[in-house]
Amino acid sequence: MSLALKLSEEYFVYSNQSNLTSIAKLLSIDSTYYSASLGFFIGKENIIAMQTDFHSQYKKLFWGVDKVTEIKPNVIEIEFSFKGTSLDGLCSNRQGREHILVIDGLIQHIAVGL
Repeated sequence: MSLALKLSEEYFVYSNQSNLTSIAKLLSIDSTYYSASLGFFIGKENIIAMQTDFHSQYKKLFWGVDKVTEIKPNVIEIEFSFKGTSLDGLCSNRQGREHILVIDGLIQHIAVGL
């Protein structure tokens, strides 16, 4: 298993645990994040702040990994299914695609919804 695949797998495991401290350790200091629904975030600190806010809106959430492909060296494409229950009890179910770029052993960029 390549390092990029390993880091991507860990990212989803930690996301399902809402373990933002461990997610932060996977990100480079100047990493970037783009989501079609949430926008663009620059830097580890801003990404973790956004994810903290996102996770705090749910009492239950889970990303299922449906398919993982290393489409180029250090570029991982993940097809996922998200299920969550918000604090007010509304259920969310959606599928998506995420791309993770790994440089120098850390996640440099995450793109969701491309």
